[in-house]
Amino acid sequence: MGSFVRGRPTSQKVGGGVVAALLASAPFGGLAGPAASGPETISPGKPLMVGPYEVIIDKVVELPDLKPAVSPQPSQRVIVLDTRVTLTGDRPEYAVTLKDNVAVSGGGVKVDDNPGLYFVEDATAMSNFNPGLTYRLALTFTTSGPWQGDTVTVKSNLVEFREQDSATLDPNAWVSRDEVRGQGTFTLERRS
Repeated sequence: MGSFVRGRPTSQKVGGGVVAALLASAPFGGLAGPAASGPETISPGKPLMVGPYEVIIDKVVELPDLKPAVSPQPSQRVIVLDTRVTLTGDRPEYAVTLKDNVAVSGGGVKVDDNPGLYFVEDATAMSNFNPGLTYRLALTFTTSGPWQGDTVTVKSNLVEFREQDSATLDPNAWVSRDEVRGQGTFTLERRS
């Protein structure tokens, strides 16, 4: 057997050595594929992409209301993500793509799954975005009561562009995959 190995070209000897090393490392993950990457980390001031939107969350605040935009029942509260949002594409897009793909959790209360999106300056509702502009917006979530705890978990879904989508009548649409793309924990500021 030794003369057979010595008679092989160097490239075959090196290839055999690589195969032997991989087989020896197999019990320790040597043959495993790349590690699955988890969700991107969302943190204050760090940009994250939600479909065509670059979103920067500056802070998370709990308020009794956000009048005149949001007026919940007296027992309810409003969680506000104070954001800066830029549409990075080259065509106008609807705000619903952003609203439907960001969520909050972790406060021990029920969170309304239909958030609102309002201009911070005048509390008017945001319905669509123009490309290349940055907007300061309040992404609002009404809760069933006061938030319990001092942190809020923010999650964003993976949103992909599809030129043709059998699920919609609109070609060239942004579609949610209902898969968490980003997640982070924010300190909650409380205001009365």
